[in-house]
Amino acid sequence: KDLLAMFDVAGVDGSVLDQALELGFSDYEDAVLHQAALAAGCTAIVTRNRKDFTEASLSIFDPPELLAAISVSRP
Repeated sequence: KDLLAMFDVAGVDGSVLDQALELGFSDYEDAVLHQAALAAGCTAIVTRNRKDFTEASLSIFDPPELLAAISVSRP
């Protein structure tokens, strides 16, 4: 609930699915997640499996990195 309160959920539609097929990802679900994030205007993805996003054009954070980045940006 806390995460849903902090973040929006990116939508997935036919366009996102088609564009994900064109990406160089080895896993289609990861490609869909990446493309949905791009379509939603996101600047980063948070994942426990950074290695799955080596083809990403977005910044990739693991959860501890995101927490560190958030704590640095807060006064």
